[in-house]
Formats: sequence, C-alpha cells, structure tokens
Amino acid sequence: MFKLLTLLVFLIVHGYQFAQIQIIDSLSSEPVPFTHIRIVKNNKNVISNHDGYFYLDTLRFNDDSLIISSIGFETKKIAVNNLHSSSKIQLIPKQQQQLDEVVVVQKKGKYKLKKLGITKTPRKLFPQYGMTSQNGTIQAVYIPNNYSAPGVLKYVNVYITDQGFPNAYFRIHVYDVSLLEIKPGKELTSSNIVESGTKGNEWVQFDLIDERIMIRENGCFVGIEWFENTDSKPYQDTLIYKATVNNGDYHKDTLVTEVKSGYGVVLGARYELYQNNKNKIWYKLPFAGEWLKWSVYMAKYKHELHDSLIPYFMQQVDMTDHSIQVPCINITASFPKVKAELNYTEPQNQKLNQFENIEEDLSKYPQSSVVELFSSFIAAFENDDIIYALKYLCIYRNNELETMITILEDNYTTTGNYFSDTVKNQIIKKFNEILENLSVDSLTKIDSQHYELKANNRIFNLFIVDGKWKLQIITFE
Repeated sequence: MFKLLTLLVFLIVHGYQFAQIQIIDSLSSEPVPFTHIRIVKNNKNVISNHDGYFYLDTLRFNDDSLIISSIGFETKKIAVNNLHSSSKIQLIPKQQQQLDEVVVVQKKGKYKLKKLGITKTPRKLFPQYGMTSQNGTIQAVYIPNNYSAPGVLKYVNVYITDQGFPNAYFRIHVYDVSLLEIKPGKELTSSNIVESGTKGNEWVQFDLIDERIMIRENGCFVGIEWFENTDSKPYQDTLIYKATVNNGDYHKDTLVTEVKSGYGVVLGARYELYQNNKNKIWYKLPFAGEWLKWSVYMAKYKHELHDSLIPYFMQQVDMTDHSIQVPCINITASFPKVKAELNYTEPQNQKLNQFENIEEDLSKYPQSSVVELFSSFIAAFENDDIIYALKYLCIYRNNELETMITILEDNYTTTGNYFSDTVKNQIIKKFNEILENLSVDSLTKIDSQHYELKANNRIFNLFIVDGKWKLQIITFE
C-alpha cells in the first residue's frame, strides 16, 4: 500500500513538473504547428509538434521565461510561472503582406505560367538519390529566374521519396535574394505553411497564391524546414538499386541492397557539380540566425572537422569536380507575356566568333549576381580569356560591338595580343575597386531588366538576360 501511495505521489509531482502546453492561434484557437520555443536563462530550445504541444519542466524553469516564435505570428515572451494557470499560449497573427508593386496584369492573354528550378524527378539508379536533415534545420536552395522579369509566385513543388517517413511534415519558406550575392535574404512567406507527403515518390505542391509573393528578376530561395516524424524513431529503410559489378573480365548488372536511416521526410535530389552550385545551397540550424554555405555546413556538422581544417576542406572541394545533391524543387510563377524592349545587342553568333570559337562555362565564370559578374571579369582577364569576357559577360549598344571588334583587330595586328598587359592590369584594377566599394545602394533599377551601377564616380549599365548579369560595354579604357 505504501509503495502504491509513493508511486501515486511521484506521478502527481511528475505530472505538474512536466507540463504539456499547447500553442494556439489567438483568433481561430487552432493549434500552431512546429513553433520555436526558447528558454531564455537556460538557453535551451524546443520545437512543438504538429498539434502545437510541447513539454516543459515548469518546476525547474519556474523563474525563467519563454520566447515563442512562429512564421506568420507576433513573437511572444511569457514568464514560466504564468503557465501554471493555463496550459495554452496564444499567438497573435501578423497582417498579411501585400505586393509592393503590380508586376503582372491578371487578365486573359496578358500573362503566362512558367516553372523555374529542377522539374525532373530524382534518378533512382544512384545509391543516394534522396537527402534528409535534422529536426528544425532549414536548407535553402537558389531558384534562378531564367525569364529575367518580375513575376508572382503561385506554387512551390517539392519531390518526396518513399524513403523514411514520406508522411512526415515539413515547412516551406521563400526568401528574397540580394542583387549583389547569391544568399538567402528577407523572408517573403508570411504564413506558417506546413505540408506532408503520403506514400512517397511524389511531388508535394504548396499553394502560395494567397501569399502574393513577388519573384524578382534574379530569382528567389526556397527553404525546406525538416521536422521529425511523430514516432521519432530512426527508420531503417531498405534501398534497392541497380549497379554494375566487375567480375574479372566481364561486367554484370545486379541489384544492390542498402540500408539507410533518418528521422523525417527524405527529399528527392539530383547530383550536380559543386562548381555550378557552390553559392546556391545554404543551411540554417534550429534557433540560429546565421546562414551557412553548403561547404561550411558539411565541414562543420557533417564531417565535424576542426576549425583549422575547414579552409583546407573548402579548398579541396573547390579544386575537384565534386558533385553535390540538389533537392528536386521548383516553383510556378506568372510572368507578363510581353518582355520589355531593351536597347542592347547580343554578341553571340556574331563577329566575335572570328577570333575564337569558345563555349560558355558558367561553372568557371558564373554570372548569377553582380559580385559574380565582376569576379568573373577579373578571372577572365587574369586567365587571358578576354574574348570569352567580351562574348558572354558583355552586351553592346548600337554599333559598339563593331567598334570593339575593330579595336581587337588593330591590337592583334600591331602587338599580337588583344590587349596589352598594361591595359589588362588597369581593367583588373578597376573591377577590383568596384567590388571593394560595392553595396546595394550602388544599384538603381531603371526598368524590368536594366540597372545602373554607380561606382568610382562612373555609371555602369547592367542587364539581367536569361538569369545572367551582363555589363553593357561603351568603351574599354
């Protein structure tokens, strides 16, 4: 009898000590799923489940306070000792954001829908065609705007494999991207948008029409925030894939079995060169404010390298033809049917080919941002790839292309080079000075794809063409 009473007292104390608390919407009284809760003094963090519930040791943290935040709601701070009277915490919804400019006329025949990002399904013949992460971690993937015109986001589509827990929930985020560098910026989503798959090997669509998010000329980032399955158990999924086995002098196709493990949804992914994506995949850890580039995240948290080894790891990745997994994510956006008429001439398939027939190489000379453009100019001139720079990094006004070709012909006839070392060094120096003093305030939007850059007491005209930044050449001094 004494043991039963002791057990009963323990259960009562335990029940009060570990209180179950629910986060709800103050207007609808509906639960707010996957809310971030920070315990201030003890610097501990927890994420509520899909029904808004979390457990808290109210006796241990009685003199502490909580900071509760969720996308689409006002952040709330509450003292723990105030929770004894109620098991629910109400969050106040924020007002829905509005477009700051009308970019699409929603009339029949005036706009069209276009998909941007990876629209192909993952290739299952690879041993690892899916990717997962830990609870609350966000992976943001850059979606370039190849249409190079402002549009309005309609849907986000994410491919879910049949590995792990296809029915686990995950949250969608959409971020703006800086004109200067490829990195997640301001969050554009204003609602707590959570979805899940069913059986896997399917596209999960997020309807963002009511969000009224504007996609700028240089694209956006789509972030996926992982959450653990309600079972919270590591899954043991058997993955079967085709492979070729070398057996002496002949090759044999066979089926290979591999066991994978994880905690939540597994996104479909495709392998792409790191050189093409090194600035386009970023991670944010739970309750962290800093974004980490893919290479830094892998070095620190996947390989757990010492800080002194991280620069070496990044250098090795840069020097090799390393491939990385890029999630199968795409967006559907509406764009005006008629593009703005721009006053420039494209140099491709014109007289620059008479000098050298060069293929475009975006991995070596990327152009997804203003910083990348000028960095590529510097690299091209340092590598003597001058014709490449003039052909792929530039556009021309009126008869400037003819003038440039005349200069090249005269220089080559006289000196045997397109530009002298003195001129090349002057150009490299000017581009470096531009990069050193570059800021968002340096750029002024002129029209749909045209920007003016004020730098070093000069004005440069920049254009976004098919998702790539280009410099309009007037004279090359």
